[in-house]
Amino acid sequence: MALRSTKQAATKIIDTTGNLVLSPPYGGFGFYHNHGPRTERKVALTFDDGPNKPSTEMLLDTLGELGVPATFFCLGIQAQFHPDLITRIDTEGHVIGNHSMRHARKDTLMLRGGQHIDECADVLAQLLGRRPRLYRPPWGWLTPWEGSRLIQRGYAIIGWDVYTLDWKLPEVDGRVLADGMYRDTKPGSIILLHDSNGIRPESQKVQMTHAVRHLVPRLQAEGYTFVTVPELLNMPAYIPLL
Repeated sequence: MALRSTKQAATKIIDTTGNLVLSPPYGGFGFYHNHGPRTERKVALTFDDGPNKPSTEMLLDTLGELGVPATFFCLGIQAQFHPDLITRIDTEGHVIGNHSMRHARKDTLMLRGGQHIDECADVLAQLLGRRPRLYRPPWGWLTPWEGSRLIQRGYAIIGWDVYTLDWKLPEVDGRVLADGMYRDTKPGSIILLHDSNGIRPESQKVQMTHAVRHLVPRLQAEGYTFVTVPELLNMPAYIPLL
């Protein structure tokens, strides 16, 4: 019992320190793009860990009804499971980014790494016909050595400045999520949400979808426009295949 408590305490310290040093909005050693220009009322919705069924399908339906684009940071393994959703995300005008192959924290900490990124890039390139330029590390943890490698290879590393707890189970009520995002959003914000749950992939993310439905019209009423991350940051979304 004492050993378990010690391990839990150590894990909490590691998580807290890692989030502070390696993760947005303050960590990451300056490699992250955490928001766009603060001078225009443009914001970007981003979704991690998918695609998945039925959660991504319901989200795409909602985004289509609202008429707003988004940016999806997809896992390679999920793209292999649901190639039809990768195609749908792309054809409906959204942008796809790389979120690593399997969302394994240990992969992001390796001194000599990058395979988890390359594997995902290859999967997405095969499905899209072009290679995503945007990358978001799993857990948001970015070491200086991985950041340097990614920049040298032409990646743009995308963080966030609006963070929600939509990954929690049971799901947080959609209106509560929407209220939090509404409160924290500023001109240029990049909003982090999840269209899949790495702990229980079968989670339908119903409340997250409700939150999007509540949030979008509230921000639009205040003059905000929803754009993709590349549009917000004025950068290309993809690298052509040679």
